[in-house]
Amino acid sequence: MPAAEEPTAASRVAVLTAMCLGLALSMFNSTIVNVMVPAIGDSLGSSSSQLQWISSLYTLVYAALLLPGGALGNRLGRRTAFLSGISGFAGGSLLCAVSPGFAVLLVGRVVQALGAALMLPQTLSILVHEYADPRARARAVGIWAGGASLGLAAGPVLGGLVVAATSWRLGFVLSLVLALVTIALSWVAVPVARHGRPAHVPAVDLAGGILSVICLTALVFGLIESSARGWGSPLILAAFGVSAVALAAFLWAQARAALLGQAPLMPLRLWRSPGFIAANVTGLVYFVAFFAVLYFYSVDLQDSRGHSALVAGLSFLPLTLVVAVLGPIAGRLTGAFGTGPVMVAGLVVAAVGCALLALASHDASLADLQWRLALVGIGSGLISSPTSTAAVSSVPAADSGSASAVYNTFRQLGSTLGVAAIGVVVGPTDRPTFPSGLEHAMGVVAGLLVVTALLAAVLTRSPRGTAHG
Repeated sequence: MPAAEEPTAASRVAVLTAMCLGLALSMFNSTIVNVMVPAIGDSLGSSSSQLQWISSLYTLVYAALLLPGGALGNRLGRRTAFLSGISGFAGGSLLCAVSPGFAVLLVGRVVQALGAALMLPQTLSILVHEYADPRARARAVGIWAGGASLGLAAGPVLGGLVVAATSWRLGFVLSLVLALVTIALSWVAVPVARHGRPAHVPAVDLAGGILSVICLTALVFGLIESSARGWGSPLILAAFGVSAVALAAFLWAQARAALLGQAPLMPLRLWRSPGFIAANVTGLVYFVAFFAVLYFYSVDLQDSRGHSALVAGLSFLPLTLVVAVLGPIAGRLTGAFGTGPVMVAGLVVAAVGCALLALASHDASLADLQWRLALVGIGSGLISSPTSTAAVSSVPAADSGSASAVYNTFRQLGSTLGVAAIGVVVGPTDRPTFPSGLEHAMGVVAGLLVVTALLAAVLTRSPRGTAHG
C-alpha cells in the first residue's frame, strides 16, 4: 500500500460527503420502502404476509451481517469494502426496480442488505482515520449523523410523492441513482493510501462470523415474528434459545481467538471501555425510541386519523429536520464538552418529548402533535453524534472497524425492538384500544430513556468514559 499523504481540508470534506451519502442512502432506503409497501402489494398481487417480508428480510440480513461486514473492512481495506458494499446495494436496487414478481423483489432486497451491511461499518471507520483531531472528528461525526436524518426525512416524503405521482419502482431507481453518485464520489475522494488493503491482513475469524450470523439471525427473526406468533410461541422461544446458545459460543470463540493471537471478529477488550458500553446501550435505546415513534405514529396518522401517506410523511418533518440540523451542532458541542454531557442531555430531552406524546389527546391537531415530535427530534439530534463518536473514539483506532460494526448492530437491533417489543405495549394496531396503548407505550419509552440517561451519566463520568480522543 502506498505511503499515506496528510489529508487536506478539501480532501477531508470530499470524504465526509461520500460517507454522509452512504449513510443517508441506507436510512433513505429503509423509510421509503415502508411507505411504498402497499403500492407494491397492489402491483405484484402479493398477500399481506408476503409484504411484511419486504422490510423484514432486509432487516434480518442487514442486522446479521453487520459484524462480518466490519471485519471485512479490516481485511479488504476500508475503501474496497465501502465501494463493494455500495456497488452491491446499487445492483440490488436495480433488481428491485425491474423485478417482474415478488420472488425477484425479495432477492433484490437481500442483495441491498448485503451491500448495506458491508458498506455501513466502513463509514465511521473511514472518518476516524481521516480526522485524527478529537474536536474535528466530533464535528465530522456530527455531520455524518445529520446525514442519517436527512435520509430518514426524505424517505417518507419522497415515498409518498412517488406512489402518488408515478410508480413504486421509481423509489428504487432513486436509490440506484444515489448509490451511483456515491460510488463516483468515493472512487475519487477516498484515498487508497489511507484506506486501502492493509499490509498485514488478519486471518478470517470464520467461527466468530458463523456464530454471530446464527445469533443475530435467530434473535432478529424472533423479534420480527413475535408480533404475529406471540412471545410464548414455541418457534419464537426456540429462536431466542438458539440465539442465546450461539451468543455464548460466539463470546467463547472471541476469547479463544484473542488467546491464540488471532484477530477476533469483535475483540472483547472493546467492552472494557465505559464510553463504548455507554455508546452501545444509548444507541440501542435511542433507536428503540426513534423507530417506535416513527412506526407507530405513522400507523396512527394513517389508520387511526385517516391521513394519506404523504401527509403522514410530511408530519414527521419537524422531527427529522431538527435531527438533521442538530447533528453538526451536537458534533461541535461534543468536541467542546465531551460525549457524556451531550449524550445525557439528548436522552433527557427525548424522554420529555415521549412523555408529552403520552399525555397528548388523541384528537389533538397535527400542529399539537408535531411540536411534541420535534422535542423527540431535538433529543435525537443531540444523542446521535456523541454516541457515534464515543463508539469509535473510546477504543484504539485499529479497532474502529469492529467498534463501528458493533455499534451499528446495536442500533439496528434497537430499531427492530422499537417495533416488536414496544408493540407488545401498544397492542394490535387495528383495535379501538390502539390510541390508549400508544400513550402507555410512549410512557414506557420515556422511562427507558431516563434510565439510560442515568446509566450514561455514570459510565461517562470518568475521563476514560468521556471520549475526547
